Amino acid sequence: MLIDYTILRTLFNLRVSHDLPNPLWDVFIEGLRPSDTPEEWTYDFYLQRMAGEPDPSDDRQFFGCFSYVYPWRGTKKLRLHFENRDTSEYGTLSKARMTVRKSEVSAMFRHIQTHHPDVETVRGGSWLYNIPAYLRLFPPDYVKTAKPVGYETTFWALWGQFIAHKGSIRQPTASQFLDCLSKQKTVDDCLQCFPYQVLRPECPIGTFYDFYKIYKI
Repeated sequence: MLIDYTILRTLFNLRVSHDLPNPLWDVFIEGLRPSDTPEEWTYDFYLQRMAGEPDPSDDRQFFGCFSYVYPWRGTKKLRLHFENRDTSEYGTLSKARMTVRKSEVSAMFRHIQTHHPDVETVRGGSWLYNIPAYLRLFPPDYVKTAKPVGYETTFWALWGQFIAHKGSIRQPTASQFLDCLSKQKTVDDCLQCFPYQVLRPECPIGTFYDFYKIYKI
């Protein structure tokens, strides 16, 4: 259940699945079962994992709050990522920071055009595509392709909706979610407690180049 419906293995930076055992995951589970304070055990385990070596497979270059993965799963698709790395006093997607966010996206795609000229398609996937302030950063022809893909419970693309500015828990959203969960009897009903599901847009990369006026020299 924890492997399938939580983000814990991502938080712990552990490669583990039902078919791929991991001794560190076993240590976590064995400590969790008898614990009278499972939330404290989980948090302490997380802190121990964060004190270790960083994930060597994550070598993304960041452009402010944005990064990408290419190639995406052996294709000529590029996968966009967003992470709240804004340290200003304003909301990351506030009007006050919109010019900064757009400059980050523009810089990233200029870099992509130079270093990955063979990219054909741009793909996203996040709860954030439900938010108008986020959508303003992208070409309309990209935004309108966004399709719901449900509740990807092992990824930040879904759970990020509970994280507020500067890393705090977003209230009252989180409280409403937990209250909803306490009343459900099936997994499917629990999933419906998420305020937003993940949306997945996809379009040719030329759409981004046109929108941000990035032309080949």
